[in-house]
Amino acid sequence: MNRLDQRINLRRLPLATLIGAASGVIANLIVYTAARAGGFEFRAPVPPTNEPMPLPMVAVVVATVIPAIGAAGVLALLNRFTARPLRVFLIIAAAVLLVSFAGPFTLPISFGEQMILNLMHIIAAGAIVWALARFTAAQ
Repeated sequence: MNRLDQRINLRRLPLATLIGAASGVIANLIVYTAARAGGFEFRAPVPPTNEPMPLPMVAVVVATVIPAIGAAGVLALLNRFTARPLRVFLIIAAAVLLVSFAGPFTLPISFGEQMILNLMHIIAAGAIVWALARFTAAQ
């Protein structure tokens, strides 16, 4: 049976989520730090004044960890309600990644910064999907 057609082991889901989130955070912080060292500022409007402020490192962490938790929840639900949870999850993850590309383009930052943020979306998605697929496969 193809791995994509198997159910997942829910007991492994918390560890897989932690691995995906941690690896995504580490990789994204490396990209963020390198980009900041290269002169990119990543300034975004902050309510209530909408004054542009530099994107803090904690925002990178949160923007990677929350999707990892959400992805784990989606995978758990798919495992309960579909015959091929991993296959459906990969399709949903790809669609969500494509939609996430719109976010950086709404920010009043340079095109280069927008592209770096989209690269960080790819890194987070890749790390999360890899860990959830790799470490939750039923045996």
